Amino acid sequence: MMHTLSLWYRHGWIRAIDLSLAEQLHQLGEPEAVAFMAALTSFQLGQGHPCLELAELYQSPKTVLNLPPEHAQQESLQACDEPAEVFASHSQLVNLQQCLEQLEQSGAVNATNSPLVLVGTRLYLRRYYDYEQRIKKDLQQRMQFQPQVNTSQLQQVLDALFGPAERISWQRTACAMAMRSLFTIVTGGPGTGKTYTVVRLLATLQKLREQSQPLRIRLAAPTGKAAARMTESISAELENLRAIPAVADVLAEGLVTEAVTLHRLLGTVANTRQFRHNAHNPLYTDVLIIDEASMVDIEMLAAVVAALPAQARLILLGDKDQLASVEAGAILGQLCEGAEHGHYTPQLVQWLNATATSQIPEDKVDANGAQWPYLQYTTMFHESRRFDAEKGIGKLAFEVNQQRTEWLQQWLRNSQTMAQQYPEFDNIHALQCTRADAAVIKQLVTDGYAPLQQLIKAGPEAQTDEALNQWAKAVLTQLGEFQLLTAVREGDWGMHAFNQRVTYWLHADQSQQQGWFIGRPVMVTHNDYGLNLRNGDIGVVLQRGENEPLRVAFLNPQGEVRWILPSRLTHIDTAYAMTIHKSQGSEFNHTVVVMPQTDAPILTKELLYTGITRAKNHFTLICSQPQLVLKAVQRRVKRNGGLTDA
Repeated sequence: MMHTLSLWYRHGWIRAIDLSLAEQLHQLGEPEAVAFMAALTSFQLGQGHPCLELAELYQSPKTVLNLPPEHAQQESLQACDEPAEVFASHSQLVNLQQCLEQLEQSGAVNATNSPLVLVGTRLYLRRYYDYEQRIKKDLQQRMQFQPQVNTSQLQQVLDALFGPAERISWQRTACAMAMRSLFTIVTGGPGTGKTYTVVRLLATLQKLREQSQPLRIRLAAPTGKAAARMTESISAELENLRAIPAVADVLAEGLVTEAVTLHRLLGTVANTRQFRHNAHNPLYTDVLIIDEASMVDIEMLAAVVAALPAQARLILLGDKDQLASVEAGAILGQLCEGAEHGHYTPQLVQWLNATATSQIPEDKVDANGAQWPYLQYTTMFHESRRFDAEKGIGKLAFEVNQQRTEWLQQWLRNSQTMAQQYPEFDNIHALQCTRADAAVIKQLVTDGYAPLQQLIKAGPEAQTDEALNQWAKAVLTQLGEFQLLTAVREGDWGMHAFNQRVTYWLHADQSQQQGWFIGRPVMVTHNDYGLNLRNGDIGVVLQRGENEPLRVAFLNPQGEVRWILPSRLTHIDTAYAMTIHKSQGSEFNHTVVVMPQTDAPILTKELLYTGITRAKNHFTLICSQPQLVLKAVQRRVKRNGGLTDA
């Protein structure tokens, strides 16, 4: 079995760290079966799963592990055995029961500080089991804490902020829900009013606080771009509150509007996985609100709850239907599972109804709601102010999210005809192309980036610092008008290939097109604390004057332009095209999603839904085989873990 792992590593099926763990355990005297399962657990971690679900592994090893990988060469397929063949040929692993017995007898499993933990049929690496337990324990304690709330006063404040309503206001419900414990989740798709609600939630918390001093509130997001958008959105929405006399006093005290990244909030310690703020040095805050929580992985949330004071409120915002985090875990998706159905207990509904003029709908009440403990602290928004579920982008996103293929099949075949016949569908288009360099794709891309090219070529109105900054800001704003998103990184239809292709299409006349050149958009791929740049930040290469060196212009969260020499940037990618994963937390006027030519496990309804909802006004889907799109819609992201276990 160790030979099998070595072969898998040599052919790129598993990672070096997966093989290394198995080798270390085997050298310490552990049976091959235990070492093999440890390697698979580590491999699953790299695929985003905090644990290895052994029951599912034995039921469908190829599906669970995604081995062999999609781009495996023929020689590696001939040289390497698939997992199912390995299990069948090894006496210690021939069935699930024998595997569990081997693990239970091992000193590397479930012993004090052992590297592996077995819970039922789930096998964890110790560190990730500890993360999961820390999160579960912390959230349970925050949910159990019941602050004293005067429902009459709460209703008065909510009446002032939201006004009376004949039908249920889920935004108002979310504010009421946040008052009854120290943990709250607010989930909903784009344009459903999460920012609108957060500002009113901040005002409600400050208005009804028990202490004399204003609450210390912190706002955070997983990436720099998401934090900047949160800052901008909350600052804009805050202006709408100033006309409400009932909260004038708390507005005069000042409501926090600036969001930071989670790394900056906790304070990274160079060259370690540790943070300055932890259980021994907690954050100085009463309320922490985290936006884009679907992007938060299990390790980061464990660090957050460890650093958050026991009496502080934790509020998570995000879209549960978006892609899960790149790293291990699917925190928001697991905590919010079933949120569209409510599952509220009658006792909770009675309390919520006492704070509102309208009643919680009967179909959201569940006499057995106690079986859904996290949903008793979750509010899901159903109606989008940005997208109509029966028109254009909203319709497309709804059909994909609901995994319906009948309408999608018709749209994929006849999107141009539908756009001509029905005005409500004139902003969504499907292009079927068998070549990634097809003339129709080139035309779409060059037309999409033409305004950006013209703006860069026009240059600043003057050579003053103010004019240069205004020009750079206009260029960076224009960069958000059109964006190519790919489902995969590698291959002819991947992010890297499209970046090379688009660079050639737009800059063929520039000899330095493979390096730094005027107009090159770039994305930061690793946090750079020395330059105060975060993973996901977008910049563009510009020349301030004829004899000036090239510089990369970035916008900071306050909307100010920063000019940085290219030589100082060490981790960047060209950003004419980016992966859908990297686009989370962003919006673009016209979004173009490119699907690969062959099927892959990464193609899921969550991936498509996330790509579609990055578009504000126009969306184009490019695919070579419509059947692959329908197949992707029917596939869901499923990440293992015991976060919601009783």
